[in-house]
Amino acid sequence: MGLRKKIKKFIYNNNINRKYGKFATDKTIKKNWNKIFLNKISFVNLAVANVLRKKGHCFYLEIGCDDNVTFNSISLPKKYKYGVDPRDGGNIRKTSDLFFKNNKKKFDVILLDGLHEYEQTQRDLLNSLRFLNNNGYIFIDDLIPLDWKMELVPRIQGRWNGDVWKIGYELSKSKNLKFKIIDIISGVGYLRKVKKKLKYNKMNNVLKNQRFKDFLKIYKKLPIISGEKALKLVGYE
Repeated sequence: MGLRKKIKKFIYNNNINRKYGKFATDKTIKKNWNKIFLNKISFVNLAVANVLRKKGHCFYLEIGCDDNVTFNSISLPKKYKYGVDPRDGGNIRKTSDLFFKNNKKKFDVILLDGLHEYEQTQRDLLNSLRFLNNNGYIFIDDLIPLDWKMELVPRIQGRWNGDVWKIGYELSKSKNLKFKIIDIISGVGYLRKVKKKLKYNKMNNVLKNQRFKDFLKIYKKLPIISGEKALKLVGYE
């Protein structure tokens, strides 16, 4: 690294630490996700395949498509795939809030990977539950941040989970649902309703201002399951 880049990096890190230093911690969560062959695309496709076996068709919704890596990897004809993103990717150029406001369609498999902020993802989840078919699946990306910079809102680096982990904690305290966090890259939530009336435990007043240090306190209490064990959840024996 040249001297100019070193100076620029030093100034940037100094500014970050001055502005957000109160959230900083040397503690991290260690993961070897790169050695795991399963990822969110694997599980979404397995869920889609399971729905197809039972119904013969499957309607898929993805919130947050970006470069379409996931959206293009879902094994369904275009007419069954709905990808919502206000900027890039997908096939519907709207915010998720606007999409759900006008939507009348129901879906069998939904992936939430939009803005990685707690309250926005909470709205996306509650809206998704309204439009989820019976026995449908919802997957929620980015539930396990590994360090404070990955978790911080606003975003300060490329690799970013945001504070979506708060949704995982709320779901772990909710009723009439099946919920697990699959221990694959970024931490992927798996959700299915057990009864029509899901009792979602909104905890905005408690969680809104919590940060990575708080996540570390509850991390080991979350319903985390290995990728291999989670295969059964999507009908793969």
